[in-house]
Amino acid sequence: DSKNIQTVLKTFHPDWIINAAAYTDVDGAEDNEKLAFKVNADGPYYLAKAAQEIGAKLVHVSTDYVFDGTKKEPYTETDQPNPLQVYGKSKLEGETLIQETGVPGIIIRTSWLYGSYGNNFVKTILRLADEKDEIQVVDDQIGSPTYVGDLAEAILELLSKHTFHHLELLHYSNEGG
Repeated sequence: DSKNIQTVLKTFHPDWIINAAAYTDVDGAEDNEKLAFKVNADGPYYLAKAAQEIGAKLVHVSTDYVFDGTKKEPYTETDQPNPLQVYGKSKLEGETLIQETGVPGIIIRTSWLYGSYGNNFVKTILRLADEKDEIQVVDDQIGSPTYVGDLAEAILELLSKHTFHHLELLHYSNEGG
């Protein structure tokens, strides 16, 4: 809701806005395309526009799902996105709309987030390991699980050590795949 966003931001007038909200049900996005685009594209756009109006900077958390996964080595910030599913397309649209506003800050792409809350791969595997003697998982994906606490610390470190006068695109994940 762009009007509510404007009201809240004008009331609090933050220096930085960190947008970690997203519609993250990758499979569900296929059946709820309109909702996925509202949350992952329109919402970040409204935040970026409102931030620009009050002189705030924006951190937007995005995803490696903006890529098609065919590259054999890690993706870099200069690689051309090519999302294959609605979730990735909606997140890429959010990035594009944010960039169009000219708001300064960071779009940070990350991968395979896990933590104590919400559904994630690590929690699912641990739960299944407790419940079953044998579990099956796909073996056609390579990724680097990223702890949400580490991502949060990286974002805070970036904000404390750098002045962002324009929008930068960065990738962050824990070491691994």
